[in-house]
Amino acid sequence: MNKKEKKQSSSMNPFVPLLLMVLACAIVSYFVSPGAYDRETIDGVTRVLPESYHAVERTPITFFNLFRSIPEGLTATANMMFCVMIIGGIVEIYKRTDTVGAAINSVLKASEKMNSQVIIAIVMIVFFIFGGVLGWSEHIIPFVPIIISLAISLGYDSLVGMAISGFACLISFAVAPFNVYTVGISHTIAELPMFSGWQLRMVALVTIWVLSLVWVMRYAKKIKADPSKSLVKDVDTSSLKIPVDNNLKFDLPKKLSFVVLGVSILFTIYGILKLSWSYTEMATTFMIGGVIVAVINRVNYEDAINMVLDGAKGAFNGALIIGVARAVQWTMTNGGLIDPLVHGLSKLMGSASAYMSTVGMFIVNFFINALIPSGSGQATAVMPIMVPLADMLHITRQTAVLAFQFGDGISNTFWFTNGTLLIYLSLGKVPLKSWYKFILPLQGIFFLAEFIFLFIAVQTGYGPF
Repeated sequence: MNKKEKKQSSSMNPFVPLLLMVLACAIVSYFVSPGAYDRETIDGVTRVLPESYHAVERTPITFFNLFRSIPEGLTATANMMFCVMIIGGIVEIYKRTDTVGAAINSVLKASEKMNSQVIIAIVMIVFFIFGGVLGWSEHIIPFVPIIISLAISLGYDSLVGMAISGFACLISFAVAPFNVYTVGISHTIAELPMFSGWQLRMVALVTIWVLSLVWVMRYAKKIKADPSKSLVKDVDTSSLKIPVDNNLKFDLPKKLSFVVLGVSILFTIYGILKLSWSYTEMATTFMIGGVIVAVINRVNYEDAINMVLDGAKGAFNGALIIGVARAVQWTMTNGGLIDPLVHGLSKLMGSASAYMSTVGMFIVNFFINALIPSGSGQATAVMPIMVPLADMLHITRQTAVLAFQFGDGISNTFWFTNGTLLIYLSLGKVPLKSWYKFILPLQGIFFLAEFIFLFIAVQTGYGPF
């Protein structure tokens, strides 16, 4: 094994930190002081009763349940996992019919006339919109390999490809003004008008977009000029580049295939926004599109099935990460760790000023997100405590929701327990340590920007209440 292979093999397998977190939660369940809040369900929403915290019997994670957490996590996220695998299979049809290759070839030819920096900036803005306006996150997983291949073909590295697609979606999802999973649930619990206060959130979203775009473009320009400065220079990413025949033409069948892809995406967007679609309907839409593309390109049914199977196999690792990440949440819930954690942390913020308490809410949610990677799960667990705490400290509920959203969302690009982040990193073969070298300075800038927005919220009485 040569030096380069040794460096590559030393990068951490994305499943390792997740499994270690499951083990750590199981061990802690034997020592934490057990306690729980009472809950009530009103209009289908489960609320924690803030004054109801009481001692309960300890429920440590047994040796059997330690292993049970994995299939429980897989079962709980089956819809999402199979959607990722199915769409991954359908995307394989686009690859194997040379639809993707011809499109990339067209972009590469366009880059001869148009600066490649402009191209990747446009791609990143598109994914900003996916995450910030549509609230997409895991939904774009099957398309990340395509963007990574495009970035490599344009002379950048896989980290740039991951950053202009997966990272762009994650960071936009974090501060999306109309995010149903975080803002929507929080507003329901806080009894605020749905998506009220969107104006300040929109300003925050655009600010995050600008900061992220400048940061990624700066890195991309640097490593294209000098590849030795790439943070993944020691990783072999040759297999990530989708083979492209320079003679491939973007002919009529391929153009029609891309029209089908565009219609599939737009139809999915409409279904999510207007028809309350979820992962099942999304997978169905792409399956229909895949069949049409196979017919357009005259692919026989046996080859089409094999393409889907191959693509699903390629997406399996990413899908599995989602289920294993959910195992952490299952272990915490069944080990009785969530309520004691929320109770203890909320006590720390009782005597601070309104602004410092708001910052405290942000910091608390930042760390809780390491243990509860689900935005909707964290909103359900934490907001029933944050809302009455905000009332007692004379902080508007809208400000408390903003502190939660910032703390939960921005940290999605930081914590290694976030399954979606790990999927994006694995798709680009980006080691976790390389990602931290890239993201930590930007995280510091994000923190500063969010502290400013929280200060504005406190000073203006961000409301309506």
